[in-house]
Amino acid sequence: MERFLLDNIPVTVTLEDIIQTLRLEEEEDIDLITGLFAKARELARPKALYRTAYVEEIQSPWVTIGGVTFTSDVLAARMEDVHKVFAYVCTCGVEVDDWSHLEKDNVVSLWLDIIKERFLHDAVNVLRDDVKNRYGLDILSSINPGSGDVENWPITQQNQLFFLIGGVRPETGIHLTESFLMLPTKSTSGLLYGSSTEFVNCLLCKRINCPNRRAEYTPRAGARA
Repeated sequence: MERFLLDNIPVTVTLEDIIQTLRLEEEEDIDLITGLFAKARELARPKALYRTAYVEEIQSPWVTIGGVTFTSDVLAARMEDVHKVFAYVCTCGVEVDDWSHLEKDNVVSLWLDIIKERFLHDAVNVLRDDVKNRYGLDILSSINPGSGDVENWPITQQNQLFFLIGGVRPETGIHLTESFLMLPTKSTSGLLYGSSTEFVNCLLCKRINCPNRRAEYTPRAGARA
């Protein structure tokens, strides 16, 4: 199995992007975010870690990948015609996250969360490009434990996913809470796999007005790969 750590990820978000996203107009606010963004960018070390693994057995709802068994009807359906997957984690980086928690103002903390989310997006984009280029794939689909409706792929199976990847905390700083949430919170995990049409968790998510929605709710999307 091949395994790769991507830890030299450039930050692409600009101060202008953040000011526009936050809709800041007051000079005092712009001065404040300018200093905060400069410090956040200095500390930013977004990272991605992934390994290849093979789908070994499917007996819905059980799926065995790389010797690790998961339980999810949706995952079983999506893996039906899949041979190789890329198990991954991405994060904004513990360095900037630790610094951001020193902030006590709730509004400023929200600003910092948005900045960290953009750093995470950079890590995800680099990860996807690396997988596509390294393995000659045109379209990548993704499925993530805990995303969308909870019954799709329970967040409790983060443990198995981290075990499949291996070395997550030592190499990225990401760790799980007792409720299986990731710290830093601006982190993500899941499986990428090549497909003819892109699948995203949003297709199976009923949440209304989600700011990160990428596709309309389509319940039949979980029935086939």
